[in-house]
Amino acid sequence: MCGIAGILCFNDSTKSVESIYKMTQSLRHRGPDDEGYILFSEKPAPFCGDESLEKNLPNIKNHFHQNFNAAFGFRQLKIIDLSNRSHQPMCDESQRYWIVFNGEIYNYKEVREELKSLGYSFFSNSDTEVILKAYIQWKEKALHKFNGMFAFSIYDFKTQELFLARDRIGIKPLYYYQDTSTFLFGSSMNSIIQSKIYKPEIHWDGLWQNFRFSVAQNPSTCFEGIQVLEPGHFLKINRQKKSFYKSQYWEVPVNTQNHSLTLKDSIHLLEDSLQKSIQYRLISDVEVGSFMSGGIDSCLVTALTSKEQPNIKALTLGFRNEFDFNEIEEAKATAKLHQIEHIIHTTDAQELIDTVESSTIAYEEPYSHISLNFLLANMASKNSLKVILNGMGGDELFGGYDAFYKIPYWKQLKRFNNALGLIPSFHPKIKKGKELSNYESLGAFYSHYHTNFTDFEIERLFKNKTYHSDGLIESLYEKELNFSDEFEAISFFHLKSYIGNHQMRALDKTLMSFSTEGRFPLLDHQFIEACYRIPNKYKIRNGVQKYLLKKIAKKHLARKTMKMKKKGLSVPQKMLKDRVLKEFIFDSINQLKKRHIFHNDTIDQILSSNDSVKTWQLVSTELWIQNFIDNNA
Repeated sequence: MCGIAGILCFNDSTKSVESIYKMTQSLRHRGPDDEGYILFSEKPAPFCGDESLEKNLPNIKNHFHQNFNAAFGFRQLKIIDLSNRSHQPMCDESQRYWIVFNGEIYNYKEVREELKSLGYSFFSNSDTEVILKAYIQWKEKALHKFNGMFAFSIYDFKTQELFLARDRIGIKPLYYYQDTSTFLFGSSMNSIIQSKIYKPEIHWDGLWQNFRFSVAQNPSTCFEGIQVLEPGHFLKINRQKKSFYKSQYWEVPVNTQNHSLTLKDSIHLLEDSLQKSIQYRLISDVEVGSFMSGGIDSCLVTALTSKEQPNIKALTLGFRNEFDFNEIEEAKATAKLHQIEHIIHTTDAQELIDTVESSTIAYEEPYSHISLNFLLANMASKNSLKVILNGMGGDELFGGYDAFYKIPYWKQLKRFNNALGLIPSFHPKIKKGKELSNYESLGAFYSHYHTNFTDFEIERLFKNKTYHSDGLIESLYEKELNFSDEFEAISFFHLKSYIGNHQMRALDKTLMSFSTEGRFPLLDHQFIEACYRIPNKYKIRNGVQKYLLKKIAKKHLARKTMKMKKKGLSVPQKMLKDRVLKEFIFDSINQLKKRHIFHNDTIDQILSSNDSVKTWQLVSTELWIQNFIDNNA
C-alpha cells in the first residue's frame, strides 16, 4: 500500500525535478516506510530521498536541475516483503521496464508460479515484481490474472510508453492531468497540485455533481482538468507518438444469473467464495485487524476471519450520550461468541469536532456529511494496525437499501402516474409517491436515493454555471448493458456510483491519512461474480432484505447482532450544527458568501431551512476552496 506519482514530458523537458519530489512528498502519509525516485533521459537514473532505505543511491534533492523525459516518485507502506528488495521504483533485470505500484495482489504467489514455469526468475518476495513480470509476459492481458486492489504505472524505457491501470472496483485511486506538453498522475489530487505544473481551478460540472451525489462521478473531479482513471480501466500514453488510449478490461457481470441454482446451492457458492476472499485478504507480513460495527456485514467478515486468524483484533467505535444510536452491545455479543479480542473506543461530539477540518481536507473534495471514517482510521492507527478489514459491499450486493425494497412500489406508482397527478398533496406520503412516480428510468429512480440537492436547487444556488445531472447515471453506467431485472440494475448502480465513486474515495483517503490499508472481502471481484450468478429472488425474500446473506450470517453471529435494525454509520449533524459547531459554521458560511460564487440569498434560504446536510455541503465547499484553491493560487 503506497503512494505513487509520475510525470511524462511530451517535449524536451523544461520541468524541474523538484516537481516530482514535491508530488511524492505530498504522499508521505500513504507511505512513511520508504521513498524512491527514477528519472528517465538518456538512461534510467534512480535516486533516493531523505527517508529512503536505498541510501547508496544519489539523493534526489541534489539533482533538481537535471533534465528528464519522464519521472516516477514513490512512497511505501510496507505490508508484503518488508525487506529492501521490495523497494520502488522497481525494474526488471534489463532495466527496460520500471514500475510504481499502490495496492496488493492477493494471488501474487499463484501468478508467480505460473511465470516461473515460463522461465522467469524473481529477486524479491513482493507482489510488485510479479505485476512487472506479468506485464512483460502478457502486457495488458496480465490484468485478468490479478485478484487484488491496485493502481500502478509501468514505463517502457525502450518504446517510451507509459501504462497505467486501476483495479476492477476502484479501491485504489489514480488521478491524472494532461496538457499539450505534460502528463501527470498521482494517488491523490493534491499530488498533482503540488507539482506546481498544474494550477487548481474549480471544475463547475464536477462541483455540480458533487452537490447532487456527494461526489463527482468518474471520471470527473471538482478540479478543472484533473480526472480519475475509471475502475476496471487501463491507459496507455506513448511519449513519442503523443498518443492516448484508454480501455475497459472488466465490468460488473450483469445478466449472468443462473436460475437453476437452489437456495442451498447459492449458500454454498457464497460461503466458499467469501471464505476464499477472506483468506486472500489475510495474506500479509504485518498484523491484520478488522472494523466491526454491530451490523451484519462487518460482524460476519470478522467472525469468519476469526476462524482463519483466531487472534484477530476487532475494533468498534462507540458513542456517548449525545449520539442517538450505539452498536457496542451487538458487536460485543458476536465478539464474545468467537472469543475475539474486542477493542472499543467511545467518542463524543468534541472529538468529532476536533477532526472536522482535517477530515474535510483528507477527502480533497467537498463532502456533505461529517464523517466518522476519520475517527475509525485513527483508531486503527492507535492500535498499531497497518491493515484493517471492512464489511463494505453487503448492502449493495444483497439489497440492503430502501431503493431495492421499493422497486415494486415505484413500478406500481408509475402505472398510476396520471391518476396521482389529480390527487392533492395533502399528506407527505402522497407527495413522496407522486415524486417517485415521475422517475421514468431506473437511473433516475436510483438517483433519487442518493441526491442531496436537486438540479433545480443547485441551479438556484450556482451563479456562473448551468448544468443538469438528470440522466447522468444512465449515460455513465447503463451504456448498452442488458440488465436481467430491476434489482440487478440498482445493485449495478450502487457498485459503480456509490461504491466506485463515493465510498472507495472516502475510505481510502481517510485510512491512508493514518498510513492504514483497508481491505474489503465483500468487494472481491470473484465474490461479486458469484453474487451476480445467484438468482436475485434469494436476496430479498418474503419482504426480508439481504435474506441470503442473513441465512449465512445466522450460523456465525450472535442472536443480538442478527436482531439489530439497520442503523448505518452516521452522526447527528443537526445537533452538531445547532450547538457545538454553530460558530464554526457561521464563520465558514460568511467566508463563502464573500466569494460571490453562489447566490447569497439561496445560501440564506438553505440556512433557514435547517437542513444540516445541505448546510454542511456549503461549509465543506468553503473549507475545500480555502485549502486547495486559495492556498495554491
